[in-house]
Amino acid sequence: MNVDRTIKLKMDLSEYDKETLKLTMSMSNHVFNEIARYGFENHTCSMVSIHHATYYDIRGRYPELPCSILQGIRDVACEALKGVEHKKLPKSKQFSAIRYNKRVCNINLLDQTVTLASIKGRVKATFPIPEYYKQYLVWEIRTSTLGYNKQQDTFYLHVTIRKPSPEPTRDNEILGIDRGIVNIAVTSSNDFFRSKSIKNVRAKYAYLRAKLQSKGTRSAKKLLRKISRKEERFVTWVNHNISKEIAAMPYGVLAIEDLTSIRVQSRMKGVKFTKKLNNWSFYQIEQFLRYKAEAFGKSVITIDPCYTSQKCSKCGHIYKGNRKGNSFHCVKCGFQIHADLNAARNIAILGKSGDSRRTVTSPYIACDYAEACKGIDAEHSYNAPHLSAG
Repeated sequence: MNVDRTIKLKMDLSEYDKETLKLTMSMSNHVFNEIARYGFENHTCSMVSIHHATYYDIRGRYPELPCSILQGIRDVACEALKGVEHKKLPKSKQFSAIRYNKRVCNINLLDQTVTLASIKGRVKATFPIPEYYKQYLVWEIRTSTLGYNKQQDTFYLHVTIRKPSPEPTRDNEILGIDRGIVNIAVTSSNDFFRSKSIKNVRAKYAYLRAKLQSKGTRSAKKLLRKISRKEERFVTWVNHNISKEIAAMPYGVLAIEDLTSIRVQSRMKGVKFTKKLNNWSFYQIEQFLRYKAEAFGKSVITIDPCYTSQKCSKCGHIYKGNRKGNSFHCVKCGFQIHADLNAARNIAILGKSGDSRRTVTSPYIACDYAEACKGIDAEHSYNAPHLSAG
């Protein structure tokens, strides 16, 4: 197994080299559309058949286009056709990103230089290495993609790098993670990650959008486009930091609920609740957790979410009335605790016992219910949880 990452490098280019790469991108995307059209009309995504049908004709009409770039365009076109299952014709814009393989893109991360093939020969560029990227200098370079930001008139190189996965940790201690709307995440180790900062930002942008949309002027529309993704980037940044902190906790296995069908179940709860749920980025948190845990040699498992909020994490009694809002009070044993923390502990118990387990990314040893309860606080009183930064 390997760990793959993609780093984004800003290229320093002369005006002449910029124009050369623009022409290369424009021609490459035009050729992509031709190849995709052939595959779509002939209902095939076979690289071999598309290569024999299009390669020599395109080489004859575009001799300045390097053959390695052409082969990369063919591969991307075949992947695009396969991805849409021939239901629609894949199309590229003039300055859509193009793929480079090792033969046409020579990257030296240590020297911070790169040479790229183009329709006018090799283009040499430099790029700065951010401090955070220095940990990747010894990783193996796999492929790269050249992107162009038209507004900034800047080229970016997206480099995919790889290293062997670390040895899986032998620590089978499981951390239960409950994801929610009020609290983004609550762990069975008493860590609370609240959503107050995200709610404040969402409210600010909702008010600003409504105000600008009511004006409808040209400058208002321009400002709407400018702020269109600021909210999304902020939420992504918060989720990134939360998942990074959770993945670094001293637990070998992270257990989460399988929430794939939660949006379907929410339709009976009204429009207001559905709107809140649609703003809940639980899937992004899961994806971040999975790839960050992989880098630590840890695994992520998913369990059946049924009754995790209604079940007492101390005695196991299941009753809907146990939970009222954020408070959990077991009517059988009297155990009181924050409802989200109780759910997180139930998730950890289910992960350890092996009950209701859905997906396992790596094998581990299951244990019985008594062992699962070991180390989990069973006091009747509830102390204020630790509010984690981020």
